[in-house]
Amino acid sequence: MSQPGSPSLRTWLALAVYCTGSFTTMLNLGFLSPLLRPIGASFGVSDAVTGQLATLGALVTFVAALAATPWMDRWSRAAWYRLLGLLLLVGTLLSAAAPTFGVLVIARIVAALGASVVTANSMTGARELFPDAVWRNRAIGILVSATTFGFVAGLPAINQIAAHLNWRVAVASMALPVLIMIGGTWVLPPSSQFLASARQPALASFRAVLGSKRVRGILVALGLNLAMYTGWLVYFGAYITEVFSASAALLSTLFLISGLTELAANNLTPPVLRRFSAVPVLLVMLALAGGSLLLTGVAITTVPAALVAAIIILNTTAAAYIACNALLLEGDHSHPGAVMSVASAGIGLGNTLGPALVGWALAVSG
Repeated sequence: MSQPGSPSLRTWLALAVYCTGSFTTMLNLGFLSPLLRPIGASFGVSDAVTGQLATLGALVTFVAALAATPWMDRWSRAAWYRLLGLLLLVGTLLSAAAPTFGVLVIARIVAALGASVVTANSMTGARELFPDAVWRNRAIGILVSATTFGFVAGLPAINQIAAHLNWRVAVASMALPVLIMIGGTWVLPPSSQFLASARQPALASFRAVLGSKRVRGILVALGLNLAMYTGWLVYFGAYITEVFSASAALLSTLFLISGLTELAANNLTPPVLRRFSAVPVLLVMLALAGGSLLLTGVAITTVPAALVAAIIILNTTAAAYIACNALLLEGDHSHPGAVMSVASAGIGLGNTLGPALVGWALAVSG
């Protein structure tokens, strides 16, 4: 299916399908940022309460990713993508039509189940498509760029649809990439790993993943990175709107500018990882992201300063994310899908803690 020197057209088409999954996951993760206030106003709940939809979704993702771990190397990527896409489609359409906040909560749970291991399958699929480490790291950068494209183009589009129509139409529009994701599964290759893994005990996957001290450390770093990213992302739109009275156009512009810089970082990080070890790159990026978060609201008190902080946070967390995945995907793993599924659980845990802590701070500060 793939050769280190010259990946085939079908290989690139398969990667494009995985990119659609990454794009879709970004929309489901980040749509609350531009729509937090209109959704809350529609149901008469506060920003802090509405923002906890992200916390709930992340918690569901954490549990679902752990539950999926024993099966990740038993089913093909195409089978996983069809199942996850169907759940995402149902959750998205139900979210758009939710008559009450309670129904919206149920809808987001269904969508979170669908999004739970999309990234895990995308990254594992990239490993299967590109055995060569150089090509694989490039593929990781492309996958993360697809996520960034959801930030650059998807979130501003959702914001504009909500501004000109309403938030329900904006949410319903997220079903379009899901349909493409499901329809594109015909180009995904059969997985050679899952047939052998099907004969092994279910808990063997957890032992293979968590038995490695190195993998455990990377998973902790990955969860911390996503906690910072998601906590910032969910409340960034509400922060800019509340503190600076930003219009929909200004908010879309901030998403666009900061996201465009992240696209560059996504494609510059793989060459950096060829020159420097991934571990120090990861640590430096985490330190820069944490420093920018701590300064927000203290030294960062203007729109230009908020834009600079957004650029730093997006670029450093993206680079850290690529470094983590490069470390997790390298080497000869007996359960590569399980490794990435547990990583998705770590991401889910980070995504749970990030919005929860920021939401708590928002509620306490009023």
